[in-house]
Amino acid sequence: MDPEIEEYGEGFKTALICDDNAETQSAINSALKELNYKIDISTNSTDTLEKVRFNQYDVIVLNENFAGSSPENNEVLKFFQTMPMVSRRHVFLALIGQNLKTLDNMTAFSKSVNVVINKSDISNLTNILKKSIDDNDRFYKVYKETLRKLGKR
Repeated sequence: MDPEIEEYGEGFKTALICDDNAETQSAINSALKELNYKIDISTNSTDTLEKVRFNQYDVIVLNENFAGSSPENNEVLKFFQTMPMVSRRHVFLALIGQNLKTLDNMTAFSKSVNVVINKSDISNLTNILKKSIDDNDRFYKVYKETLRKLGKR
């Protein structure tokens, strides 16, 4: 099989990394690989929005300063904040930032993300993501099962 061709199908979990800092990107990549995700890496906001339009990602990890943006002016974050909830519930969005308090649920809620992570906690990213994704899956379990039974997802 061609090593450049990724194989995707039923049962594969996919993730998108939106972080242009090489060190942080590498740590995120390692954490997601450890959690058995097939990973795409985005290079800029336009690339991210294009990928999200044509692919369904289970997890997206976004740096609030991605592509030179500021926390208040992040085009990718704004896209997810305005996404209809019927679609948004199917994406786990993790936001990484310098001034965020890791696992602060009120900040996550106010920013319309599933979890916020302080950049200094990147060394614990695997555990933080595993716990947060598991909590999210448990929270939406009945909702998603009902949608599947109704043939809507």
